[in-house]
Amino acid sequence: MIKPSPLSGFRVLIGGAIGFVVLLLVLDPVTRQEDCQNYHAAGNASVFDDERWDLFFLAAPLLWILLIIVEQLLPWTWRGRGGWVVAARGLGAVLIAMLLSCADLMMVSLCH
Repeated sequence: MIKPSPLSGFRVLIGGAIGFVVLLLVLDPVTRQEDCQNYHAAGNASVFDDERWDLFFLAAPLLWILLIIVEQLLPWTWRGRGGWVVAARGLGAVLIAMLLSCADLMMVSLCH
């Protein structure tokens, strides 16, 4: 029997997390509330130079979680594993993505 890859079922999780980290490093968002454009003001501002990225960082995590769920339903993620292991790995992947998405949401709402 072929031993399943340890990354089987986690490729989208890892790839998406790396993608978000690289994108945040490139975009260099505001990380302190004092650095916001509207600090001590009444308006809304973006943590990015281009505020269209706010919408991307609100929508992309939802798509990422959906892709993780789809990956967990594919047969090659189950190869050589029992039902409980597949369920635990799938639930773990989705929960990790949800936690990271909450951190993303907190970052995007920093200046609002």
